[in-house]
Amino acid sequence: MKKPSKINKKYTFFLLLMITIIILMQIYGHEIKKPIKEIFESDLLGVILWGYIIGTFCIHKLIYGTTTLKSDSFILKHFGSYADLCFGMTTYGLAGTTSLALLKGLYLQQYFNSIYFIGFASFDLVSMFLLSSFLLVYCIFNTSILLTEIMFYGETAKVETQP
Repeated sequence: MKKPSKINKKYTFFLLLMITIIILMQIYGHEIKKPIKEIFESDLLGVILWGYIIGTFCIHKLIYGTTTLKSDSFILKHFGSYADLCFGMTTYGLAGTTSLALLKGLYLQQYFNSIYFIGFASFDLVSMFLLSSFLLVYCIFNTSILLTEIMFYGETAKVETQP
């Protein structure tokens, strides 16, 4: 087995950050619950998420146009690139805010004895948490890929797709 020659600073930092967060949550868990509840109950997360998605999609459309869209996309073929943009923004925004709403309900039900999901067993609530978390991360991750393309945009020759 080959020994690594250098320490990967980025991943080491994230590992230490995660360990620190876990330790702080174990020590100060009760004090952290209320600020998290206030954040969930405000509309701030939804506004930030929608702003992030709409801003990133629109700027990506301005820079790249239709050059990075798949030519076999059903929406692009039949309705055009602006419809593809609108459907993409709407899908990611609705999926993200729905995930936030479900996670808010799960959090408040788990830690503040509110009842949001009547008749759900603990297995159902855990699976709802996992699916909602995955969907939220998926939306943010795919939007971040577009943001990365914007941030590292270089003037290159544009490739045109043909139907």
